[in-house]
Amino acid sequence: MKRLIVVTALLCLMSGPAQVAAAGKKISAEDMQRAKYAATISKKWGPQIQKKFGMSSGEWTEQMMGTFAGADLTNLKRASEASSFDAMSGALFGGSSAKNMALRRPTMIGDTENDLVFTPLPPCRIVDTRVTGGPIGANQSRNFIGWTSTDYLTQGGSVTNCGIPENASALSANVVAVDTVQKAGFLTAWPSNVSRPFAATINFVGSDIGNEVVLKLCRPGCQTQFSVYSTSQTQVVVDVYGYYMEPVATPVDCTVVGQAAPLLSGILTDVSAACPAGYAATGGGCTGPVGLQIGGSFPAVTSGKPTGWTCRMATLIIGGLLGARTDATCCRIPGR
Repeated sequence: MKRLIVVTALLCLMSGPAQVAAAGKKISAEDMQRAKYAATISKKWGPQIQKKFGMSSGEWTEQMMGTFAGADLTNLKRASEASSFDAMSGALFGGSSAKNMALRRPTMIGDTENDLVFTPLPPCRIVDTRVTGGPIGANQSRNFIGWTSTDYLTQGGSVTNCGIPENASALSANVVAVDTVQKAGFLTAWPSNVSRPFAATINFVGSDIGNEVVLKLCRPGCQTQFSVYSTSQTQVVVDVYGYYMEPVATPVDCTVVGQAAPLLSGILTDVSAACPAGYAATGGGCTGPVGLQIGGSFPAVTSGKPTGWTCRMATLIIGGLLGARTDATCCRIPGR
């Protein structure tokens, strides 16, 4: 449904509001903004899209509709303002850059450039040239899709999409060369939008040789995602066991903990609210009746970590009787 709304909004930008009104489609301001950014990206990078992927910017935009519809609006804006195609791709996917992924590794959790998350999948076949397509000829290449919304039947694979999402960054795969004619040589699999690397995915020492690899994919909006080259005529089978994608942002887990002042307290009494185990204090405050005097408000620190909040109250007899209290806001990053 979201994809349809963005498509309609793009039509509005290209054909005018009258056409959309006639179709009876209601478009929100956010969806119009989303479509505007998408149209800007398509127009701005049309020549490079043609060069990289061998398709018009309109064809590329159609293939990218699912990504445009699901992208964070802030990232989409950054992508429309990017100064290079690689920077645009990185912004569109929350920061992941196809150019720098091979050069860097994650430095911390939440690094939007390279902190990819692995999702395991049940074993699923996406390529089997014995079923469809026939062997790859000696010193020949063939292009394949790495993700699809339907199935992999056109390249001899599964009748499902194997659970691989649109624009996955890389696949965990087992690549197998079967019925290899020449027993010495090699096979290489690589993203279909870059030059073939001088490295082997499989070195032939006979037939039916396989290798487990992390296979980077061409994105965004590529007609095919990876290519396979072989020095010998061979059949090729590719089974997938999982995929890599940017992490999905998770809201911080927070709670507020309160502690009432003790009854009939004396002067300069500290009243502390302690955070639950695993939580850290991110703030706090003091409340009480009119006229309550606060001598100080600060984090309660244990072993260098803010574990709660403390209020130092002056002349607290009235406060203790009438309900003075300390509140601590405690937060943690979700997970085990």
